[in-house]
Amino acid sequence: MRHISNRRSWFMKACVTALLFTAFSALVAYGYEKNDKPIRSISLTVSGLIKVEEKFGEEELEVHTAGNKYSFDHYEVQNAGFRWSIEDTPELDIYLTASDGYYFRITKASQIRLNGASYKSARREDGAYTLVVRVTLPSLETQVGTVEEAVMEGGRCRWSEAIGAGSYELKFMRNGTTLGANQIINGTSYDGSEFMTRGASYHFKVRAINAKDPSIKGHWTDSNQVSITEAQAREQKERNAELQSAGEWIEEDGRWWFRLPDQSCVRSAWRLINGEWYLFDENGWMRTGWYLDGDKWYYLDPESGVMWKNATTEDGYHLGIDGVLQQN
Repeated sequence: MRHISNRRSWFMKACVTALLFTAFSALVAYGYEKNDKPIRSISLTVSGLIKVEEKFGEEELEVHTAGNKYSFDHYEVQNAGFRWSIEDTPELDIYLTASDGYYFRITKASQIRLNGASYKSARREDGAYTLVVRVTLPSLETQVGTVEEAVMEGGRCRWSEAIGAGSYELKFMRNGTTLGANQIINGTSYDGSEFMTRGASYHFKVRAINAKDPSIKGHWTDSNQVSITEAQAREQKERNAELQSAGEWIEEDGRWWFRLPDQSCVRSAWRLINGEWYLFDENGWMRTGWYLDGDKWYYLDPESGVMWKNATTEDGYHLGIDGVLQQN
């Protein structure tokens, strides 16, 4: 029995020694001062742009921290290679430094809040005065850059290419108000001259649309402004009328469509041809009779298709100067 007791005594001494060693090791590993205060949570925001074919370390990235208990020191790229490729999902180690009188007591993911990045892991270094947070950023395939330059010359709009863009969204503006619907453009230029029909100030806004996911769009970029006189606006109206009238009427099986100079036809739209308004359906056929456009009724001549205006139909309905049915 004494032999067993000695073994137990030895075992207990060994355990105490091990615990003391562990505690000492912890103090060495995390050698913060006794009076230092713990940082129990952090918040990081990662923003900026990584360009395809750019060298590692040349990224335009910013890391912002919340509060004054710690600060951003630097980041290190963890991806393999030397340059960014379109297939890359950026992975970074972000180094944070505790302010004087503080140390990091971060032991789980729930203590780390991220914006613009996703959490992967974290570790403490330098006696818990440094925290290294490994994060991933969105795949380069799903990023889209900002249009850096937008220039308007007369009615012609042009802009610089944006990284990751498959197309561009454009707003044509008059005195700060958008004219018509936003345009989706596949290139880097657009002619907005047709909208310049009043003496006013014009400019455009443009932003990139991601090639892989069209729901991802960049920031709007404004062009310079171009002002025109009323005389210039009248000239543009005349040019518009000439352009809209360009083409020829084609009859097929008693129905009519309007062939444009490029051999296409007008579809699902109104068209001013030689001073008269016509309406065409989704297949390009000229419409006739009554037509409801939104909440307004119009009457199209049953023979010629011309929109009636400032007139009364045989059944007594009056049409205003704009062709809209007048309600009693």
